[in-house]
Amino acid sequence: MQTDEVRAVDLTGRLAQGGWARGEVRGGSVGTVELNGEPVPILDDGRFFIAFGRDDSLKAELTVRYADGETLTESFALAPTDFPESHLPARTTTALEADPAFERRRARELRKIREARATPGKHDGWTEDFIRPVAGEITSVFGAQRFYGDVARSPHSGTDFAGGIGDPVVAPASGTIVLAGPGYSYEGNLIILDHGLGLYSAFLHLSDLGVETGEEVERGQLIGRVGQSGRATGPHLHWGLWWNGVRFDPAMLLAQQ
Repeated sequence: MQTDEVRAVDLTGRLAQGGWARGEVRGGSVGTVELNGEPVPILDDGRFFIAFGRDDSLKAELTVRYADGETLTESFALAPTDFPESHLPARTTTALEADPAFERRRARELRKIREARATPGKHDGWTEDFIRPVAGEITSVFGAQRFYGDVARSPHSGTDFAGGIGDPVVAPASGTIVLAGPGYSYEGNLIILDHGLGLYSAFLHLSDLGVETGEEVERGQLIGRVGQSGRATGPHLHWGLWWNGVRFDPAMLLAQQ
């Protein structure tokens, strides 16, 4: 049996490409929730978090299956987002990148990153108002289509903040450190923070790791310092957000931009 009116899903947030929402299913014992056919981590009380990718369709669909067998399907619209272009000097594959040993190293790094995000925790950091991880201004926005010379590359996967070597980096919301690793080839010194329900922050190019894997941190707590490690042309912080396989815009999640 499918119902569209008796029960409802409440959503608050930024319903836009690159945006996000906190949700709650009203009424009944919830079995599962899906966003566009993909499973959504959900608490027993019906609360959940969802996010939308840069190139997501402007029409989204939530499907709720209740424990009693009833199903609710609710469609909603996403606002389009105009992502800018970013033009950088032309680059070619380096000798290091062409080295099979580098390919093996990179595969190991990516495996560690995937493993760190493999099991969403139930921390409640996702419910908090997120704060800026650094004081510097935004220098490169999420979703910017990057061009190296005339060649289009992957859009920017996070938000870059200006900063000097050693500037403090704080947790934008509370959570569990699931990876604090030095020396990643592209990311440099890297921290991944689990905020719960599939929502993760990643902090790249750090000069110092102020936390260890497994550590619990609070919003505003010092976790590292701005650096230029990994592939970076200057000191800055790259902050990325990842939910359930979706990269989305950190600036849209900030309480104050």
